[in-house]
Amino acid sequence: MKIRILTLGLCLVTVAAFGQANPKLKDLNYFVGTFQCTGTSFASPMGPEHPTKATVTAAWILGGTWLEAHYKEAKTAKNPTPFELRAFWGYDEEPKSIVAGTVDSMGGYSTATAAWDGDKLTFTGPMHAGGMTANSRDVFTKVSKDEFRHEGEMEDKGAWIKIDEETCKR
Repeated sequence: MKIRILTLGLCLVTVAAFGQANPKLKDLNYFVGTFQCTGTSFASPMGPEHPTKATVTAAWILGGTWLEAHYKEAKTAKNPTPFELRAFWGYDEEPKSIVAGTVDSMGGYSTATAAWDGDKLTFTGPMHAGGMTANSRDVFTKVSKDEFRHEGEMEDKGAWIKIDEETCKR
């Protein structure tokens, strides 16, 4: 019995250490923590333009193999239906890239692959919401150790339109 417990403990420690130590995930450590965000949700098929205030919290889960980010907007007079989402970022050996799965408070979901280009992390993939599917792109740009910018876009009739943008600070 002690051997089984010791073996299980060793396996759990190994799995936890892999996620944080995996060089393919280490750059995501930048996003761990809590950020306060301000920005704009632009007029789009998703709704009218309005300012946004949100909190983002991100932490390693499932033994360090996934980074979970929780984005939650504040309800205001100009944003009576705040948006909320959960994103899960990890690494997939087949496409050899960072991958994401996201679900949101409007019943939407998306999957994406990502790549770093300098200080920019760009996710691209299909977004499903309200009975439609569109290509989407999310760009996260490191501004400093305590600040990043996010820009969300979707493809509409062959053109990319900006859905939202925000600046997030620790």
